[in-house]
Amino acid sequence: MHSIGERLEEARKRKGISLREAAEATKIRSDYLGEMEQNKFDFELPEIYKRGFIKNYARFLKLDPEKILIDYSAVRLGNSRQVKRGGTELFGKMDAKSPPKQTAESTHENSYGRISSAPKPPAPIESDYVEHDDEPVEGESDKVFYMKVGLVCLGSLALVFVVFGLIKAILGSGSDEPIDRPELQTAEQAAAVESSTPLATQPPALNLPIDSITLTASGELYVLVQQQADKKTIYQGKLASGATISLDKQGPVSIVFNEGKNLTVEKDGEFFRPSAEGPARITIP
Repeated sequence: MHSIGERLEEARKRKGISLREAAEATKIRSDYLGEMEQNKFDFELPEIYKRGFIKNYARFLKLDPEKILIDYSAVRLGNSRQVKRGGTELFGKMDAKSPPKQTAESTHENSYGRISSAPKPPAPIESDYVEHDDEPVEGESDKVFYMKVGLVCLGSLALVFVVFGLIKAILGSGSDEPIDRPELQTAEQAAAVESSTPLATQPPALNLPIDSITLTASGELYVLVQQQADKKTIYQGKLASGATISLDKQGPVSIVFNEGKNLTVEKDGEFFRPSAEGPARITIP
């Protein structure tokens, strides 16, 4: 079975081209191509460049690049096993490498003699010719994950602030007097408070004329109606949509509600509509 170098050399000669022509076509230095054809793959380059050169050169020569790379990996594995079996020879034996070949590309002459130029850097390898054997660096994916989690948390926190700001703006809208939410109780809580209040604690009657007001609900809402003179609660509870109630009062009353857009108050044929659409307090004389 022919070696890798023999197959490369035979394929090149079948194409009828020289090492220089192959180097110009593949953008790989001719001395590297010559060493590969001599089965010398120990030139000073990273392993990823060597595999890219071999694959690029094999593809240029119309050979199967995958099979060539498999044979190259087998040769490397065999060499590493042979070095391990040598044991102490690693420290007791040293082979001197032959000086690199000088080509017309690496030297030039001037009037002062022959000067060797610095070796050219390896030609860039096209990304589709290079096989990356390196595994992804551990920790990079974790960094990306934590960054995404942090961005999601920041976005959620910003959304919470925006929602609170909108709620505050809505509650603060309207010209009516703002109220505290604890004053709005459910109908069951209001009934429990009224039933637990002894009759003896009710405020004394006022010497004020008695008149009436009518509350109409266009939608569901809670209301609290309280006389200002004696702080007596004359109604507290829930009104269903379309409900209408008439209340007798003495003097001005304060009406606390949670949905101003659903409330209409009528007194002596005059209708009052709260300017606030949400929770607020109004006074009816």
